[in-house]
Amino acid sequence: MALMAAVILIPVFAAFEAHVVNVTATIENALYVHPQGLEYGTVFPQEHLDSSFFITFSQSFSMTSQNRVGHVDYMIKQKPQCADTQGNLVRVGEDANGSFVCPAGFTMRPSLCPYLSKHPDNNPGTGTNPPSTGPNANNDTTVLAFHDPNATSSYAYGKLVKFNTPGNTIGNDPSDTWTIDLAVPCFNGQCAQDWASFVHSLNPAADPKAYMADPALEHQVFGCDLWVEVTNIY
Repeated sequence: MALMAAVILIPVFAAFEAHVVNVTATIENALYVHPQGLEYGTVFPQEHLDSSFFITFSQSFSMTSQNRVGHVDYMIKQKPQCADTQGNLVRVGEDANGSFVCPAGFTMRPSLCPYLSKHPDNNPGTGTNPPSTGPNANNDTTVLAFHDPNATSSYAYGKLVKFNTPGNTIGNDPSDTWTIDLAVPCFNGQCAQDWASFVHSLNPAADPKAYMADPALEHQVFGCDLWVEVTNIY
């Protein structure tokens, strides 16, 4: 009987006192990207066309009261586009093997990704990432046109610096402007004699034959999505 009483009384005594820890957080994006799309329109083989987009801190990250973290590392990846017959776009998915797939009702557009370069603004500098010298030097990397869009070497890396020490914005890097130039491919069997020279003028290491487009794709809309992905905040 004493054992039974103990078993009954233990939960009664435990309920006499309780403590609650309230946990809250507001989750915001760290970056702002403008514009959301780049349109080249109708282009012709061996044209070389420039466009650009701008990356900076989001409004929340830029607030004066936000003085806990001052650096954002990011990468720019490339993925194919999925479109329906009306030209509406959805984000591409991946299957169990990591291959890109489009949802039902959408098909993958011919890829423009191998023909897009990514050139940073050279402010403060370009080169390897992380920086080779100093807090901000060489913090953005270039990717040339005529590359394998699925290789990790096709990723461009960037860094934004709000401050190196709280309250000190000397030598910071609050924004990046990326130039995206399109080197328009020729169609296999229809390429000009200087096609190889055109390719090597933009990427000396590229194989010109590997980047001739299929003639069956003429008149179709080519596409590529650039994904700006935050990799580190500190």
